[in-house]
Amino acid sequence: MLKEHDKHKQRTHRHKYLLRGLVYSLDTDSPCWAETHPEKKVSYYRSRDKSSGRNVFYNTRDIESQLTDIIKGVTISEERRQEMRKELAKWFEEEDNTNQELKEAFARLAKLERMEKNLQRLAIEEEISIADFKEHRTRIEAERARLNVTVDAIKQRQHLVKADFELALQLASELDYLFENGNFDERRLLCDVIFKRLKVRQGKIVGVDYNSPFGFIAAQAKGSGTVTYGGEGGTRTPTHRCNGS
Repeated sequence: MLKEHDKHKQRTHRHKYLLRGLVYSLDTDSPCWAETHPEKKVSYYRSRDKSSGRNVFYNTRDIESQLTDIIKGVTISEERRQEMRKELAKWFEEEDNTNQELKEAFARLAKLERMEKNLQRLAIEEEISIADFKEHRTRIEAERARLNVTVDAIKQRQHLVKADFELALQLASELDYLFENGNFDERRLLCDVIFKRLKVRQGKIVGVDYNSPFGFIAAQAKGSGTVTYGGEGGTRTPTHRCNGS
């Protein structure tokens, strides 16, 4: 799961930045570049756009030092993880039962089954020729094959979403430990997996956009005694279809 989100690879860079590509400046309403000033021996996240004719610089150490509290805000207890697993299992079951695309595919497959039986009856009673019987049956079999592919694709998609939630919940129950004890690359990958964007104003992280499904987990983290950080964007409730995105 971590490797799949390794979208800001930095192993070939001379300088490493924990939040490369994730920091967004609200002071200038623009994303930030990461850069280091060798002479000053200081690294910054620099806004791409300007405010009052100047770029805005955020000290990387100051920004990154705020991550510990944010990570804790997304971490859930084992008890809460089990509760959310049950809640999500119930929701997925309800979603399966109400999935219109799947229902339509099953309805059509059932109709094709009836059509095939009726076709066989007509052939037995010699009300249609063998040639017509074979032609119609070939069409039915072709459509059935296409519908079975559709059904399998929908079920596979649903399975992947469920698997994503299982992995995310497992990760969320250990985030604070993993972040505290991980090396630089592991911590950076955790950030890539959890965060879509960290919104900064005047040197403070004031909002967080989460990757799915961590937005939902962060919103539910209060149930484990933690406090959700920020509250801007990124939150998805299980009333919406969640993609493996």
